[in-house]
Amino acid sequence: MFLNLGFSNEWWNLNYGMDFSEKTFMDPIKKIQQQDFMDSVMRERFGAWGFLENISDTAVLSRPSVAVEPYGHRFIAAMLGAKVKYTYNQAPWAVTSVLGADEIMSLEPVTQKEFSKSPLVREIVRQCDILGGSGLNCSAQQNLSGIMNTAIYLRGMDLFFDFEDNPGLVHKLFSLIAHMMLASYDYFCGFDGKKSPLGIGNCSVAMLSPRIYEEFELPYDMAMMEHAKAAGVPFMIHQDSNVDVFADAYKKFGYVSSFDIGCDTDVARFRREFPDVCINVFVYASALHEKNEGELFDYIVETAESGGPLDKIGFSVFDVDEGVPMGRIESVCDAFAHLKEKGKK
Repeated sequence: MFLNLGFSNEWWNLNYGMDFSEKTFMDPIKKIQQQDFMDSVMRERFGAWGFLENISDTAVLSRPSVAVEPYGHRFIAAMLGAKVKYTYNQAPWAVTSVLGADEIMSLEPVTQKEFSKSPLVREIVRQCDILGGSGLNCSAQQNLSGIMNTAIYLRGMDLFFDFEDNPGLVHKLFSLIAHMMLASYDYFCGFDGKKSPLGIGNCSVAMLSPRIYEEFELPYDMAMMEHAKAAGVPFMIHQDSNVDVFADAYKKFGYVSSFDIGCDTDVARFRREFPDVCINVFVYASALHEKNEGELFDYIVETAESGGPLDKIGFSVFDVDEGVPMGRIESVCDAFAHLKEKGKK
């Protein structure tokens, strides 16, 4: 049983003056110092519940690695031409570029040499060199996001017409994105000198029908899975909403170690469909607004028991905003402590 808890960038800015502008993301020392301060606040406020036991100060080199992500989760989109937007109180975001059909069809897969020469890649390497020179063990591996997520940044809403009107363009775009994701994974694993788990972010898949997903994206997601299997690393699928209707498609994957699923999922059914995987349930900020303390406690306990065993299920409560009463966060923490103690018996 595990619990991940994270407050929104806006919350950190309002309460502690944290700055998430571009100058912070391009200064790795400042970024790590900021992260250390945020970790210390979390330990002070929530350490008593025991779910932060793995958080340690970077200053004493006790973290296994420090992630270097100057572009947030938008690295793949940026590598394919999208601009990254920074604001003082939000995470980096990609600006939709809406490439024309001719532009997409003229694109060619990147070579490893071309990849390594990209200014974006060189910036990641530069930051790793700075942190490594400061004695920190850092990872250059990027959050790869997902194929559909990235495609929307590059094609905009025209993509949804393309599924019916120009399927060849969709396959070309999805193939290019998958190729860029794997090029990134392989390059940065080589740079780090070790293989990392491989995951796909399928947030935007919730906007598709199962038929469209299976026809257009599933082959490329399967290629990602096969890459992870060949490398002998864990493979994770993230979809934070509307997961139930894609369960049949996901059963076609023969090699999945864990799923991130939204709290709108029938977790008991999902466990029956996938008896051996780890399940991480995302509890939306909206659920924290809608449920009172007692309801949240009961939801966490009942969901964990229906989706267990407890060593294969956990919860992530991310992007908690200013409007969520602290008592509701504490209720989730109390449920974690209750389940943790129950798991010892």
